[in-house]
Amino acid sequence: MAQSTILDKQPAKSLYLAYFVSSLIICKLPFWSVRYARPSQRPRPTWTWKRTMIIRTMQELFSCKVKVKIGFGRDPLSAVPDSSLTDAKFVWVEGIDEPLYCGEIRRLGDITGVRPARIPGYWLLKKGAVWDGPKAKPGEKTVLHLHGGAFYIGSANPSDITANFTRGLLEHSQSLDRVLAIDYRLTASAPNPPANPFPAALLDSLAGYRYLVQDAGFAPENITIAGDSAGGNLAIALVRHLVENPFPSLPPPGRILTVSGWFDLSMSRVGPGSSHLLNSASDIFGPLKPGRLFGEYGMTSLRGPLDFEVVKTNRYLSPSSLDCEPMKGKGLFEGFPETYVAAGGAERALDESTALVERMKADGVTVVEDFPPDATHDFVVFKWQEPERTEALARMSAWLDGQ
Repeated sequence: MAQSTILDKQPAKSLYLAYFVSSLIICKLPFWSVRYARPSQRPRPTWTWKRTMIIRTMQELFSCKVKVKIGFGRDPLSAVPDSSLTDAKFVWVEGIDEPLYCGEIRRLGDITGVRPARIPGYWLLKKGAVWDGPKAKPGEKTVLHLHGGAFYIGSANPSDITANFTRGLLEHSQSLDRVLAIDYRLTASAPNPPANPFPAALLDSLAGYRYLVQDAGFAPENITIAGDSAGGNLAIALVRHLVENPFPSLPPPGRILTVSGWFDLSMSRVGPGSSHLLNSASDIFGPLKPGRLFGEYGMTSLRGPLDFEVVKTNRYLSPSSLDCEPMKGKGLFEGFPETYVAAGGAERALDESTALVERMKADGVTVVEDFPPDATHDFVVFKWQEPERTEALARMSAWLDGQ
């Protein structure tokens, strides 16, 4: 489990942050601005100077040793007035009924002590669309969006950067008028109070899908489960639960869409020639120190009291892991619907998406692959990642429209 350090306490925390910010502004940014003036010095010569500077700055920010507090002031128990939202509506999503909480996730949930809960959600509307209530129109398509953030940061609120993904789909799609994003419970561990380990976020994702089908009346075949980064992990796990535990009242969705999914929380694929090493200088996350895991705080918080062996082998947590059971991945995706798998060709976790594609195809799943070579992690949420972002959103939207 993650432990508190001296940097989590004052005055060391403030002194470190002052040093971190001043050294970035006074020393590092000027040095990088000169160094990357020549394309040959950039991690990708095809990148612009501006993109290189943004990515290098993000790498530096992610290297900050002070742990981020969760939630950013958001109160998950308070409603958000619609008057504060633009082209969006707030909704409460009730927790799932006990019969839906079964199978493998119930077994692990009994260990971690997690139970269903009511959560906030947001309907994001196409610009200019008229809101006439949550009920689905005949044949209407929609998307359930599960946001990224390593399970411990981020929000479904339309003001969050991850809304750029769903806003982009609404802009480019001819068939979508609205999508639903749910504020699943964020996880935490030391130095924060431990909170919401697995499967809290998955139960909330399931609650969002149940809301769309049973409360709003959308036909399952007209729903696409979409997730970016950690949300991609949740999208696959949600559909897995529905496939492995058939519910006549809640069939699996028509499609899945993942972008830069975090599919191997154990980093089993790190090694010579792996994307984690080859793309360590070109992703928004910088190189890791030896012995450290990618997204370690999020993974540690998510597993809670579960042993790390569960992270390595469990199909709900790491479906792309080399150690994943059953039979090292064979048969993991039988019965899954058509899936669109996107990831940046310059991101560290690229191998996790390509492995997912291979395993899905081996199990007879129809898969669309989309790996823009110069894009980084979760590129669809960053408006400066052009033209890759717009081109990918157009392809995804055309795929959704053709459902």
